[in-house]
Amino acid sequence: MRLTLIAVPYDLGRADVGSGRGPAAYLQAGVAEALRARGHDVNVVTARRSTPFANELQAVLDVNHAVAIGVAKATLAGALPIVLAGNCNAALGAHAGLHHARGGGPAPVVIWLDAHGDFNTPATTHTGYLDGMPLAMLCGRAHREAIAETLGAPPQPESLVVHIGARELDGGEAIALDASGIHMVAGGDVRRLGACVALTPILDRLAAIARSRCPGQSSPEPEAHLHIDLDVLDPHAAPGVTFPTPGGLSLAQLLETIACVKERYRLVAVTVASYTPDRDDGSRTALAAGLDVLTQVAGEVS
Repeated sequence: MRLTLIAVPYDLGRADVGSGRGPAAYLQAGVAEALRARGHDVNVVTARRSTPFANELQAVLDVNHAVAIGVAKATLAGALPIVLAGNCNAALGAHAGLHHARGGGPAPVVIWLDAHGDFNTPATTHTGYLDGMPLAMLCGRAHREAIAETLGAPPQPESLVVHIGARELDGGEAIALDASGIHMVAGGDVRRLGACVALTPILDRLAAIARSRCPGQSSPEPEAHLHIDLDVLDPHAAPGVTFPTPGGLSLAQLLETIACVKERYRLVAVTVASYTPDRDDGSRTALAAGLDVLTQVAGEVS
């Protein structure tokens, strides 16, 4: 399989600080070499901000414009773009890059794994924290005009989003999610039932919706953009994330979730976010978990 690893060394538009150091840590730990050893053709590129930092929103969208270009180039070259990101907002660039490379058309299903809702807006946030909003931004609920102007892609339909693993939501954010078209699967259900038992009904339902949006194709293969914030894992499995939150998945449960998704969907983009090396433990537990996630995403060429 052809893979393009797109390193995004930014934390809210600031280069090489906080979670922006995560992508380099993956590359220094040998993720590209590990994927090549499994039979993949791996290209590595870096998304860079093109203008000086003015404010967070401007910088984040500038970074995401670079991500979109990288994702579009990878897609047009027949490679799977895997975005190694500091923040979850890199999903915006992945979404835009897919849209432009594919000439518009039906959006893939977005499968969003995260301890947090990421669904705040300027009206609901208590802190103004921009990276508490990326899923709302992706769905057109926050900063819609700025995103459209910079990235030029329509919002993701909420009916084609499933959020897995949320366990820390702000009040207004929880109300917005309940009223939205987004499908929610609690991490507790994944832990209690097992990933495939908990996820199969909704994954199959969304696959059917995705197929219905492709008229003229007798049995189109459903496609997915898989987004993984490593804080979906319990802090015992991944302490080195921006906002560790107790009650998360084990690494085995996350890997099973990825396998369950891959059984039903063709991955067209992957974003992996929030590894913060400075917060990892001495054995680099979260780094190891991230590397396991990335190799599970890519699989092995037989």
